[in-house]
Amino acid sequence: MNRTKYYLLTLLAVISLATLSCKKGGDDNPGLSAAEQRLLDLTGTDGTTWEATSITFDGAPANGFETFSFTLRGNATSKTYSSTDGDPLFNASGTWDFNGDNINELIFDGNSGNVFTVSNLNTTATPPTVVLTVNFTANGGAAAGTDGLYVLNLREQQ
Repeated sequence: MNRTKYYLLTLLAVISLATLSCKKGGDDNPGLSAAEQRLLDLTGTDGTTWEATSITFDGAPANGFETFSFTLRGNATSKTYSSTDGDPLFNASGTWDFNGDNINELIFDGNSGNVFTVSNLNTTATPPTVVLTVNFTANGGAAAGTDGLYVLNLREQQ
């Protein structure tokens, strides 16, 4: 009887050690970092096209963005975009990145004077949605009346 208890305790100890060694702390393949997840949420695996449901300028409907959309592509070393009807906020194409380590802020074409804030990113909605906000200041020579607060309500194009 004692021998059976000894074997059972030994078996329990082996199972406990095996279970402890399988915990996430020693995982060779950890999950995505917050920045990697945000990149995936914004770009998908092969680029994501976002279209406007509404765009406001200083609290009123913005003019000139009737067919606005832009496509974000990216990976750890290269982030690009292309846009339709995005002037003055976006060129027809260019680069984008996070604002340093802040994954809630985006910079387009290296213009750190116009930082876009990401909010209300909802990847579980059908289609997914996001809001971009920027207090935009035109870079020399832009049309008068383009400086101000833009709020872009976007949804993933289906």
